[in-house]
Amino acid sequence: MLWSQNQGNKIDSKPTILGISFDYGYILQHSENLRELDNAFPVGIGLEWSKILLTKNAWEFCNCLPRFGVEAAYWSWDNPDILGSGLLVMGFVEPYFRTHKRMSFFFRAGLGGTYLSRPFDAENNPQNLSYSTSLSFAIMAGAGIDYRLTNKWSIGLLAKYNHTSNGGIKAPNKGINFPSVSFRINRSLHPIVFPDFQKVENRKPPDKLSRLSIVHFSGWSNATVGDQDKFYVFGVAGYFSTWIGRRSAVSGGTEIIFDYSRRKQIRLDNTDNSFLQAAALVGHEFWLGKVTFSQHIGFYYYNDYRINDDIYQRYGLTYNFSSHIFAGFNLKAHRHVADFFDFRIGFTF
Repeated sequence: MLWSQNQGNKIDSKPTILGISFDYGYILQHSENLRELDNAFPVGIGLEWSKILLTKNAWEFCNCLPRFGVEAAYWSWDNPDILGSGLLVMGFVEPYFRTHKRMSFFFRAGLGGTYLSRPFDAENNPQNLSYSTSLSFAIMAGAGIDYRLTNKWSIGLLAKYNHTSNGGIKAPNKGINFPSVSFRINRSLHPIVFPDFQKVENRKPPDKLSRLSIVHFSGWSNATVGDQDKFYVFGVAGYFSTWIGRRSAVSGGTEIIFDYSRRKQIRLDNTDNSFLQAAALVGHEFWLGKVTFSQHIGFYYYNDYRINDDIYQRYGLTYNFSSHIFAGFNLKAHRHVADFFDFRIGFTF
């Protein structure tokens, strides 16, 4: 372990780290439609390239030393005839804490895409209701510990939750949800000396402590109705967010959703229900400079045609192009099942 006691303002490096990981997981059978599949315990092997930011600016941002990188991993889903295998490529961020100790801990979040080898086919693979397109989105979140063996080598354990889905582009699309444990070996190309930055107790507040935003979003519903499996969905939303310290804000709002798969289902059922949905949302936002990462829980207060849960989740990532204009994407899900991905553009007052 190398720790610089007196060079906190001098060290300003971004060493490159190469890594290999070995994963063992379990596929959740989160839908009744997946109960026919046997228990599956997928295994994966991954290669990583990353940089850790040993800079004063990075430390002042989060009282941590963040690591950014790219991972490519091969997964065998333990059910080759139905689920096949997958190649995942994603970018990730890992903020490290307690780096002055030989053992540190970190969080990890990743976003990317995956190539899947055995998509649903009505004739050749009708049992695969998890995915129907070869290309899908992939997201991951987890936490772990890292142990430094030398100033170049370290090992670690990471527990994470993984999800792949095509975002409602084509059905069936129940997704693959698989928690896993990963053993990692990392090697830095140069010796790492961790700087002695002092903890920042009081952060400078953002220029605007509150935000009032309106949003338009559009996407494709993850539903099969009759002989059609692709439906347009759009809506409008309004949010009020207020800063609560460090990089966090609490948020609340409302949204109105027009999902045309619901309209077709209503017509097939020969009822006069409205397909419109309206919901209240509460949640949390990370204000990371121009980037905002949000997590909300929605509660329908108008849902005339009830075919799903009254509560859902939303996860979003947006980029602020100016002090007023932002854009990004968002995932709406009922428990473990993705409803739709949407792309959105908004205005902040």
